[in-house]
Amino acid sequence: MASQHSESGLSDFFSGDHHNCDSKWVRIEALLDSGDSASLGTAWQDFDQSTRRHLDMEEEVLFPAFEARSGMGQSGPTVVMREEHQQIRALLDQIAVAIGAGDTEEALDLGDTLHMLTQQHNIKEEGMLYPMAEDVLGEEWTELKQKLAIY
Repeated sequence: MASQHSESGLSDFFSGDHHNCDSKWVRIEALLDSGDSASLGTAWQDFDQSTRRHLDMEEEVLFPAFEARSGMGQSGPTVVMREEHQQIRALLDQIAVAIGAGDTEEALDLGDTLHMLTQQHNIKEEGMLYPMAEDVLGEEWTELKQKLAIY
């Protein structure tokens, strides 16, 4: 039953997606630093889409399932996570404008803010929310994973 463990991997799934987005940001920084504007557009689009996809998967699948099962809706940890997601989306929008304007310095400065915010956010999710969600949603993970596959 080696697959049993991978089937109960809610934390691993979302944490792995964090790491995927982080690695894409490292590429953006390198391209901004090198001035490789030819590759930047495609790399930015990939990072932006991956990050927004991750936020959507949490807000549209994970959070509602967790809130329904745990009873923690209006006052639970997902309230704070959603607020931080709004901040992340706003920074993504601002970075896109800076990149579009060719303002590398502004894009890097905003990127530093984004990186700091996402690292703090990810620590909260990986250290608290995901383990809690895995506890209450463990039996539903296979079904939830199918819902996430459309993203």
